[in-house]
Amino acid sequence: MALKVDYVVRETGTNLRRNLTLSFATMVTIAIALTLVGSALLMKQGVTKSNVQFHGNIQTIVYLKAEASQDQVDAVGRALKDNPHVASATYLDHHAAHEEFATPTSYKLKFTGDANAEVVQSIKDQFSKLPSVYAVISPLDQVRKQESSFSKFSNFALIIALIVGATSLVLIVNSIRIAMFARRREIEVMKLVGATNWFIRIPFMAEGLVQGVFGSAIGIATVAAMRAWMLPTLVSGGGIWTGFHVDVADLRGTSYVLIAAGGLVGIFGSAVAATRFLDV
Repeated sequence: MALKVDYVVRETGTNLRRNLTLSFATMVTIAIALTLVGSALLMKQGVTKSNVQFHGNIQTIVYLKAEASQDQVDAVGRALKDNPHVASATYLDHHAAHEEFATPTSYKLKFTGDANAEVVQSIKDQFSKLPSVYAVISPLDQVRKQESSFSKFSNFALIIALIVGATSLVLIVNSIRIAMFARRREIEVMKLVGATNWFIRIPFMAEGLVQGVFGSAIGIATVAAMRAWMLPTLVSGGGIWTGFHVDVADLRGTSYVLIAAGGLVGIFGSAVAATRFLDV
């Protein structure tokens, strides 16, 4: 028995109308789960970008002792240049240092994009031990506080998302089970006239797909609204949000992930239900 698109669309629409309340509850549950997942993903991207504070905007500074010889100064410069995580090291002599900071001679460091708090700490420890170095100043405490805070939030959001996601799967299974039970006579007749199991399953799987995609669309809209309305307020408050930034490209990439996740959840849940309850 050939499967036609208009048949799948018609049957899917009929199933959704018959279980409108349960379908809506399923979409909302999926939306909540994917909103949490999307927030966690954007949080990770925002933290990565905000670490530019010590990659470039807030530099680590290696201060040299006043009595350091030129050979010692050059040796520090070579060591910094050879470090793979240091993008640039700008040397300030006594005159330049006095004009800019009124401080001893120093090297101002900018780090590569893959540098994290551990890398900065290792460089600080390495150069603090040199006899020609007076002190190494870096924003480690601020960076660690930011990374720790956002990591905890992301982990919490993902755990809750898994719990809510499991709930949405249960709702999808129940929704498909009810739809199949309501149409059990039709299914029996279809089997008698030669319909295959796949012919019967496809409309129900399409129903789950629709629920998943619509739920993910709601989740994407919620995440986009949070980015547009809440994020500017949080960033303007400073603290751990200083330098936090999520652009449209980040939101677009996350949206693709959420659409795919919602569709997969819907198809998987409905496929399980359609297989399990086919002999109603």
